[in-house]
Amino acid sequence: MYVVKRTAIAIAALAVMSISGLAVAGEIPFFSTYPQLDLKRWYISNGWSNGDHQSCEWRSSAVSVADRRIVLTLSSKGGKVRPIGCGEIHTQQRTGYGRYEARMRSAAGSGLNSAFFTYVGPPTGTPEHDEIDFEFLGKNPRQVQVTWWTNGKRHEPFDVDLGFDASKEFHNYAFEWRKDSIRWFVDDKLVHETPKGADIPSHPGLLYLSLWSGSKIEDDWLGPFTYKAPVTAEFASVRYTKLP
Repeated sequence: MYVVKRTAIAIAALAVMSISGLAVAGEIPFFSTYPQLDLKRWYISNGWSNGDHQSCEWRSSAVSVADRRIVLTLSSKGGKVRPIGCGEIHTQQRTGYGRYEARMRSAAGSGLNSAFFTYVGPPTGTPEHDEIDFEFLGKNPRQVQVTWWTNGKRHEPFDVDLGFDASKEFHNYAFEWRKDSIRWFVDDKLVHETPKGADIPSHPGLLYLSLWSGSKIEDDWLGPFTYKAPVTAEFASVRYTKLP
């Protein structure tokens, strides 16, 4: 909610091509030169939080590289606006209709949210708030919650029973965003889709990867959060493919 990689030993990854400022196809590399994020493609949030619903602050130090993966860490290393630090990155370019995929492992623990989503809204300079989400609520890592927003309206979320613990191993998650529908997939299996005639987001957005903790405001949704020790969410790859 709002809210790969290329090393010296290159892994297979296509450069993202651009037409009219929008990425149109290809795997999105995490790195330009190991072990740094490609900051021409990615922005790292730092020194602020999304609001009272969040008990941590975004810290650039919470974003790191390890074992050919991007690692987001929630820890006691906060300081500016919250005592706890957490991690978020998003693409520099906006993308629209297409298939979005991530291979990831979520964090486990009450009050935690690991997310893979698209977003556009007032903080990005666009008045309309559109969003499409995969949100892993750490209180139950055997489920993932999917939903979408259109012009600031959140549609009814749907809890997907995964049949595995998303915090224990990597799996593939994807959604297909078309003009008339959104479809969510887990390991290439369709798990949810919007009803016929649903109000579908239409504004190109930024792609986000994040890990954060909720405040007491979000206890009913995320569960109560008490900091105990550092926790991580990891992403092995991210891909966007334009659909016809």
